Amino acid sequence: MKRIKYLLFIGAFIALAGNLHAQQGELDRFSSDRFNHPNEIRLYPNPTVEYLQVRINNSTIKAPKLVVHNIIGNVVEAEIKRENISLFSVKVKDLAPGYYLIAIRDEQGSFAETYKFMKR
Repeated sequence: MKRIKYLLFIGAFIALAGNLHAQQGELDRFSSDRFNHPNEIRLYPNPTVEYLQVRINNSTIKAPKLVVHNIIGNVVEAEIKRENISLFSVKVKDLAPGYYLIAIRDEQGSFAETYKFMKR
C-alpha cells in the first residue's frame, strides 16, 4: 500500500513539474524581443455613453480605417472623427445600449484587429 501511494505521489509530482515547465516555456515564448507589438490601441472610456476615444500609439498603421459593428457583426452607422494623428473620436450617443465591436484596419492589409466596447 505504501508503494502505491509513493508511486501516485511521484506520478503527480512529475505531471505537475512537467506542467510548470510547459507554462514557463509559454511565458518565455512571448518575451520582450520575440513578441514586440508596435501598435498600442486604447479605447476609453469603456463603458461609454456619448463618445468612445480610440488612441493608437507607437503605430505602424499608415491610414487606419475604423468600422463599428454590433455584437452579431452587422455594420453600425457611427460618426468617426480623427482628432489628431493618433486619436479618433467615435460618436456612440445614438447607439442602443449594449456591446459593440470596433474594427481597426489599414489600407495595406498588414494590420487588422477588432476590439469590444460597451455603450451604456
